Amino acid sequence: MKKILTYITALLLVFAAQAQDRVWQGAWITGTEDTAVHESPYFRKGFTLNKKVKKATVYMCGVGYHKLYINGRPVTDRVLEQGYTRYDKRLLYITYDVTPLLNSKANCLAAELGNGWYNVQSRTIWFFDRVGWRKTPRMLLNMDIVYADGSRETLVTDNSWKWRTGPMRFNGLHAGEVYDARMEIPDWNTIKCNETSWKPATITTSPGGKLEPQPMPGVAVIKRIHPQSCRQLAAGRWLFDMGQNFAGVVTLRVKGTAGDTVTLHFGEVLNPDGTMNREHNASQMAGFEQYLPFQTDKYILKGGGVESYTPRFTYHGFQYVEVHTNPAVTLDKQSLEGLFYSTDFAETGTFSSSDTMLNKLYTAAQQSYRSNFISIPTDCPQREKSGWTADAHIACEMGLWNYAAAPGYRKWLRDVRDVQLEDGNLPGIAPTLGRGYHWTGPDDDGFGPAWGSVLPIISWYLYKYEADTAVLAENYTAIKKIVDRLARRAENYIYSTGFGDWLCIQETPVPLISTAYFYNDARLLSRMAAILGNAADATTYGQLADSVRAAFNARFFNPATGLYRDTTVTAISCALFYGLCPEEHRKNVEASLQAAVLQRNYHADWGMLGTKYILHTLSDAGYATTAYRVLTDTGFAGWGNQMARGATTLYEDWKGEFSRNHAYGVDYAAWYFTALAGIRPDENKPGFKHFTVQPVFPETLDKIEVSHDTRYGAIRVSWQRNGKEIEVKVTVPEQTTAGLRLPGNEQLLQPGHYRFTVKG
Repeated sequence: MKKILTYITALLLVFAAQAQDRVWQGAWITGTEDTAVHESPYFRKGFTLNKKVKKATVYMCGVGYHKLYINGRPVTDRVLEQGYTRYDKRLLYITYDVTPLLNSKANCLAAELGNGWYNVQSRTIWFFDRVGWRKTPRMLLNMDIVYADGSRETLVTDNSWKWRTGPMRFNGLHAGEVYDARMEIPDWNTIKCNETSWKPATITTSPGGKLEPQPMPGVAVIKRIHPQSCRQLAAGRWLFDMGQNFAGVVTLRVKGTAGDTVTLHFGEVLNPDGTMNREHNASQMAGFEQYLPFQTDKYILKGGGVESYTPRFTYHGFQYVEVHTNPAVTLDKQSLEGLFYSTDFAETGTFSSSDTMLNKLYTAAQQSYRSNFISIPTDCPQREKSGWTADAHIACEMGLWNYAAAPGYRKWLRDVRDVQLEDGNLPGIAPTLGRGYHWTGPDDDGFGPAWGSVLPIISWYLYKYEADTAVLAENYTAIKKIVDRLARRAENYIYSTGFGDWLCIQETPVPLISTAYFYNDARLLSRMAAILGNAADATTYGQLADSVRAAFNARFFNPATGLYRDTTVTAISCALFYGLCPEEHRKNVEASLQAAVLQRNYHADWGMLGTKYILHTLSDAGYATTAYRVLTDTGFAGWGNQMARGATTLYEDWKGEFSRNHAYGVDYAAWYFTALAGIRPDENKPGFKHFTVQPVFPETLDKIEVSHDTRYGAIRVSWQRNGKEIEVKVTVPEQTTAGLRLPGNEQLLQPGHYRFTVKG
């Protein structure tokens, strides 16, 4: 009965979220239906208030992006509003309290729209310029006014609004922006504007999706970054080094005459001659006729003093900015300021240690993760900016330990469901429409279990870390479709196709990886069914998981040696990580993993998927010192090697030939919490109602300190070597309990502060 009530409660939470949708009045408006038009539209509506206002609330959906003003003032400091979705399925609207921005009498509502993902105009190999939802930017707005006398009024978008184009001549996510300040319209967003040249807005169609409130924070400027250096390359050519790689834009400050042009190129890599390598990462736009090159912003001056320009509707991934001015002008370090963009999640985790390399790696993980959560979890902030599914689930635990990111993942899982085909198949990216379902051609099997497992894996993390039963209920049917599809396509429970260990140095057989994810998906689905009170499904999928596990070991395990036949680090650690290894042989397999790592001299030969398994399996097996050495070693191929080469974010590949700001390698920063601090949430009492504290102590590490904010308060764990002893401190929040597991000391901890000593 308790499980049934839990399931009903979860469904009610889902229905309650859906019931938040408001009744909209008015119409969608646009300026033109011609998607070839490059210029951004301005919209405005003057109105008069004849009574005292108690409260005024704007509900706004402007796609692809919008900037909203009242009486010349922006209603928010958030950027790239609103969130990215599959627009023909789901549309997000944002609520703004605009009461303080209103005048007592005459007022003006105004908006500028950008293309975003809705009207992609820059062509890439992914052809989002051909996607089925594509139309010109459009908006729907309701402003609900409550007067002091209790009466109400709603202002809406209709053809009484006026529109025209302005100084934004082009904007695209992969290319950039062209802004001609000579075409600025004085007071365009105030009551002072002369509307003579403005036209009535055009009533248009909805993008098609269901309107829902945006359930997560918007994108914000989370940090301002000043250039580390500014160097003149030639007359009118300057190179700025921002000192760190990040996602965002720059604010340009420049003085010149009307018609002078400043072109800003953004990149991650320098050429041997000290100029910026503009070809790096640009291959996805190469070969196509472009209005504007890859990662380029262009500003045309209006003249008359120092001018400031910040792009509205694009962002880049970069460390370097090469600036070309025509004619030549003098620039300095004050001419540019970097604006680091990320979804505005609150920080919930902290880490520090006695090891400079560990601390540097932690900062790089944070920088990579934040650069790659711009409304959705992305792969990279320069080349693709897409929601690659495996990248997302591999980085998810790091995000949940360090940020209040759960609302972002809940929203994005809806995006994933929106792109699922009826047979259960998922593309490699979400949101999308017809793009990303296949890699080599329409007859291939897409990206397979490692990528398609995103729904069960992240749903389970949200349950484990947030006690979110509703997310299990919301995604349950879609997860069943995934597992059922895998079961249909497997041969004798072995799944042979799909993507493998992306960008590894030593290949692991795809069937081993795909079958491991098949097993994990079935296992998780069985657990979810039990939690939601579906005993029949719990049994069915539990038996399926057992069958897959047996087939996996029959195919890949050698009972004569007690070891796995495939000896790559990814293969061994994958079998251990997902609990596929026969328990009676676990110690031998763990020892073979240790031996494989030592044989490779601690250097990485694994790829994307292996980054998730290796550290956890080593430390769980008692080889914490080896795991620590793997992470911090600066030899060829590894995380420490990237830091030793000056990286401030994680590379896509170990050599750094591709993207230099990728998030999928950040899981070691989750290992800091689960292994070095030893904090493990109890899956039977999720959300840290009960948890375990079982830290590991690598031999050459002297001190760590970790905190994680839960709904009950902060969990804190620290330890420090003092001679031959290690002092361990633990804080257990109110309303929780913790199982302490230290050498020679296992006990249940009630809320409070504790200090223990163990032999070092």
